[in-house]
Amino acid sequence: MNRGTVILLALAILLAHTFAIHQTPDGELAAPHEMAHAAFRLGRNLVFEGTAAWNPGGPAHESYPSPLWVLWCAAAARAYVSPFVASQGLGLLAALATVVVLAQFSPKRSSGLIAPVLLAASGSVATAAFSGTEATLAMGLVTTAFLAFERGHRRLLALAASALVVTSPEGAAVLAFLLVCEGAWRPRGAQAVRPPLWGAYALPAAVALGSTLLRRALTGQWLSPSAAELWQVEPERWRLGGEYLAGFALASGFTLLVLVVVLSLCAGRSSAMGTRALALVALWWGLVTLAGGDELPFWSALVPVLPLFFLGVQECLRVWMDEHAALARVAWPVLALSLGGAFLVSKVPSDIGPLALEDLLTRWQTPRGSLAHAYPRPHGRLGLLEEIRSVENLRRLGVFLRQRTGADAVILTSSPGAIGYLSRREVRDLSGRAWPVPGEEHTRSWRGAPRIDLLAAMESDVDYVVPLVGTLSDDEEPSNLLREWLERYDSVGPTPERQAAVLAALDGFALVSVPVPAKSRGPLEPARDPFPLLQRKDIELIPSLAIESAGDRVRILARHEGSDIVADLCVRITRPDGSERYLAPTGRWDSSVPLDARTNLLLVRTGPRSIQMIEARVPPELRGAAVTAWLHNPGMRMDAPLAPVGTPVTGTL
Repeated sequence: MNRGTVILLALAILLAHTFAIHQTPDGELAAPHEMAHAAFRLGRNLVFEGTAAWNPGGPAHESYPSPLWVLWCAAAARAYVSPFVASQGLGLLAALATVVVLAQFSPKRSSGLIAPVLLAASGSVATAAFSGTEATLAMGLVTTAFLAFERGHRRLLALAASALVVTSPEGAAVLAFLLVCEGAWRPRGAQAVRPPLWGAYALPAAVALGSTLLRRALTGQWLSPSAAELWQVEPERWRLGGEYLAGFALASGFTLLVLVVVLSLCAGRSSAMGTRALALVALWWGLVTLAGGDELPFWSALVPVLPLFFLGVQECLRVWMDEHAALARVAWPVLALSLGGAFLVSKVPSDIGPLALEDLLTRWQTPRGSLAHAYPRPHGRLGLLEEIRSVENLRRLGVFLRQRTGADAVILTSSPGAIGYLSRREVRDLSGRAWPVPGEEHTRSWRGAPRIDLLAAMESDVDYVVPLVGTLSDDEEPSNLLREWLERYDSVGPTPERQAAVLAALDGFALVSVPVPAKSRGPLEPARDPFPLLQRKDIELIPSLAIESAGDRVRILARHEGSDIVADLCVRITRPDGSERYLAPTGRWDSSVPLDARTNLLLVRTGPRSIQMIEARVPPELRGAAVTAWLHNPGMRMDAPLAPVGTPVTGTL
């Protein structure tokens, strides 16, 4: 099989891999990642508001780490092209182009095809291609710049490095690495050292300086949020980053290749080009480790230098096989096992024929330790499926907020991208990445797991708070939800005192369940399960109940001026002796345990009139007793904190 055929095969594998892995459970192409929606919002604001500020009218902040990607999204908005098409299309083209570029490092040897094939098999690359982020564009630029450095292509190096420094925060570090190599570690050809290319660095250096001056003028900061946080001494974050990197080494399917690289470097069995490539990989991955990793699936932060990692593997194996031809019998099985492991990571864990592997594969892809608390998401395909579900839930909520809330509504959420892009409301970021947290002047890095003063955030002036992404399970309680919030976001932690303080801060909010659309692309069809949302009480959008009693009939009426919500209705009679009876859905009062009379009621705007919720007959022996009616969120205990919706109403039969 010739080289051209293998390259085409690698391109086909990557293309099929990308489309197969980035699908919804219904088999549709999934939306871009949550983080990508932040760039969509900034690009749209730049075109239609004249500024790339996260909240139009507010101060300028660096709300997304890639200026070039924001400009690309702005160009798509200006041309009225879907940001999905623009971002995912460019991401896929960049991934495919990287395969071709990677094949040029060893154009005359069949072993030079190892790296492109490994790249095509990587689930990380396939995921990043359709993530909607700049990951694969940065990957293509890093690979191209390194190839230009090795081959001595002055213009290509200047263009690729210039684009890289405004595509990724780590681009400046790559530029510095190449400058050091230019002075002390230039490639050596068959006869002599390659001539210097100092002039090629003038343009990227000017671009880096210009972007720094522009950042200083707009935001008052010399360093990007990503670079600024690297100077902070935080051992806990470094330990988290180390676990993130270890998770890739152990759960990506390339564990054997990592061992090959370590053994080869220790034995001095790698070419100069391979060693330089691995040194650049170590630099990039080291910066990611210091930043604490990131929460995107499939180790997205490591993707931009993944081709150079595979190039280093290729060079290590080539040197071993050139020195000892018999080692080819070991090298090819190692590559085959690595390819098989990579594809296992890219599939949903399940049994393979008669082999009962589902539990084993699931445990393999389950993070442990502090990594599981900071990023509570599995590795591999399971983590990608969670991201896809999460993004769709956020997009559905964003559509609801755009349709059902006032134009001046202020929303607080830990996932600002999809909600911000689709709601078009003022959105504040609980993590401080897209918008500064209260008490701070600048945004934080999108890397790592930031800790904030959750109490101060809850006490800020907002109308809605998104407490979680998805729906409450039947056994979930708000107290558990608050504890999870404090564990993941709060700088103090889930102490009893802190939990009580945050619960007190939530006293001004009511938890409501809103009927989001079933699909973000079909907003007219309601979803089966409502979405929990914290709504400020003083905006007078909470439903109120009334009781009417005439003869042997009692009616519960409701009036609602706010957006649509879903609630359960409970009606209780209390006799003079203190005994209680609850109204059952059948209309009988024979239940002595708490019971809902109506479940999953949809409350819509009623205007000045009231609507009847339920009417029931009152037996003679219950007349004269006190009747109490109240609404509470579906699936929650009636007496749980934040469960009530509105104020209970009491009357006498």
